[in-house]
Amino acid sequence: MPRHQNLKGQGQTHRAIPTPFLRWAGGKRKLAEIIVQSFPASFKPQENHFYEPFVGGGALSFYLGNEVLPQFVPGHNLYLNDINPDLVITYKVVRDNVQNLMKKLDDLARDVSRQEFERIRAWRPTEEVEIASRFIYLNKTCFNGLWRVNSKGIFNVPWGQLKKPLIYDEENLKAVSARLKGSKISNFGFASALSSASKGDLVYLDPPYIPLNITSNFSKYAKEDFGILDQYALAGVVDGLTARGVNVILSNSDTPLTRQIFGESLSLHQISVNRSISANSSSRAPVHELIGVNFKVKTNSQLNNLRIVS
Repeated sequence: MPRHQNLKGQGQTHRAIPTPFLRWAGGKRKLAEIIVQSFPASFKPQENHFYEPFVGGGALSFYLGNEVLPQFVPGHNLYLNDINPDLVITYKVVRDNVQNLMKKLDDLARDVSRQEFERIRAWRPTEEVEIASRFIYLNKTCFNGLWRVNSKGIFNVPWGQLKKPLIYDEENLKAVSARLKGSKISNFGFASALSSASKGDLVYLDPPYIPLNITSNFSKYAKEDFGILDQYALAGVVDGLTARGVNVILSNSDTPLTRQIFGESLSLHQISVNRSISANSSSRAPVHELIGVNFKVKTNSQLNNLRIVS
């Protein structure tokens, strides 16, 4: 997809199309097209709001920043949220203070050695630009781009041994900043983040997945665990959203427990995907995931080509 697009005959040049500026385990860049193409016809992106309460790397919201898409959602209709406070600060700094952020990243990018990585990992900044620059630096230089914290909420992923990591892409970071203008960015639990969603709005839920097996539940993403009870609570929130007339799309792993928890609330479609980030290459084989929806899928949606499991 080209970075810039023009509307022929109208002389209108569109901004660069933003893409995720972080490496992110479980990111939806590869699935964005099929998810967006399945949006319900009743969703009016110029009028309704789009919610991502587990925004993570933001692949879907950035994909929806392409102004030529029928599903283009303007920044002021975006509601982005995450439980990770450092990630939320990073999004806000990219939105509001991208120039100073890039200056700080330029300073950090001069040294990507193990010694410097460990120094930055141990650093505890209090200024938001410094928190954001530390977050991006660690994300781009740590092992596999994973974000993992211990019980005290301290980042503990080791150095990634990358010789020349790209800390940031100036054009894309500016495009992301422009994309986020007017957006609402919060650091709440998922239920609170969705409290303002109303009839006609669209919510995309991409929670920490139910593990395929006990060994795949490798760590904590934030200081607080997201366990099975949280998955049941999320299903309850889905039911509440459905009762309010809010459209819901959910991604999760395909396990018997996932089907049990969400099968009565959503129509579940099975899709095969490749793992984008994994600790060893042998576990990057295709796996099954589920895409769940609470609305009638359009006839021409690619979801109709997928196996329905509930």
